[in-house]
Amino acid sequence: MNYPLKFKAAILEELHAPLKVEEIEFRGPLLKGQILVKMEFSGICGKQIDEIDGSHGPDKFLPHLLGHEGSGEVIQIGPDVSKVKKGDKVILHWMKGSGIQSETPSFFLNEKLINAGWVTTFNEYAVVSENRITITPDPKEMKLSALCGCVITTAMGVVSKQAKVSKEDDVLVYGCGGVGLCVIQTSFYYNPKTLIAVDINDKSLQIAKSLGASHLINTDKEDIISTTKKITNGKGASKVIVCTGNIKAIENAYRTTSIPGKCFLIGVPPKGEFIKVEANDIMHEKDLLGSLGGGIIPDIDIPECFCIQKSGKVDFKKLITSIDSLEDINLAIAKVRKGENGRCIIKF
Repeated sequence: MNYPLKFKAAILEELHAPLKVEEIEFRGPLLKGQILVKMEFSGICGKQIDEIDGSHGPDKFLPHLLGHEGSGEVIQIGPDVSKVKKGDKVILHWMKGSGIQSETPSFFLNEKLINAGWVTTFNEYAVVSENRITITPDPKEMKLSALCGCVITTAMGVVSKQAKVSKEDDVLVYGCGGVGLCVIQTSFYYNPKTLIAVDINDKSLQIAKSLGASHLINTDKEDIISTTKKITNGKGASKVIVCTGNIKAIENAYRTTSIPGKCFLIGVPPKGEFIKVEANDIMHEKDLLGSLGGGIIPDIDIPECFCIQKSGKVDFKKLITSIDSLEDINLAIAKVRKGENGRCIIKF
């Protein structure tokens, strides 16, 4: 590979502003543990919306690249990389896997430094740390592979490894964006007694129904507490998975949880916010637990996602409701903000 390598990327230059698609360059060479990937697909996660909006405070790394789930082909490997080789089709993920954690790469727009983390995917080429990359189990399924970088693995991790959903459970999923819809699909795979989808958007709820939800609750039209109690014969849901960071939603989701029962939070609430829960419920084994990326181990759990897909009971590709180009990334982000889609992806 000859450097500098020039390519297009979507750059976050300032908070609360559209991303700017510009030609940047990587001047090389690859450092220890770095891998150069030609991108094929990237998902758009709510985390990127949080970064654009500055939801977690000032951003000292501006300007920088974004994106943390994607798929592509290895073009070159840096020193001491042993996990992949040139030509491998790979998944880019934000959760740490095996391998070296490299230094983060630097890019340039003319002479302006553009920062990046250990993985970015809103760019035609990516310089990725070895521990943020895994060979895909199916190189013919690169769209599906991209989703295994975050949304599918997160859903599978929280449903199967942490909540351990079974046919004895009443499951409630609060928030039917991309992650929530994937949680519904994955829960459906494990045959729960009931599978309740909760949102404020009827279009999202109808998508949830098509993916396996047995009951729908629009919290703008119904009281979630009384409706959940009615559906579950007064008990509440034994496994509740909250896929939104909205504080009121988190409190209400916890209130719908049975005693005993478990409520898992995978949505990202604003930093510095607090929730109110009834202390007596905690004492009676109504648990509220955080889930970071489903607690997955990429090397082990990514292949399991493909096994679930091949079962024929679910089709994770149904999550993809929009495919856009990098040039239209701000349009795609606007679709994500509307909350009426499963997963919007970028095709390179």
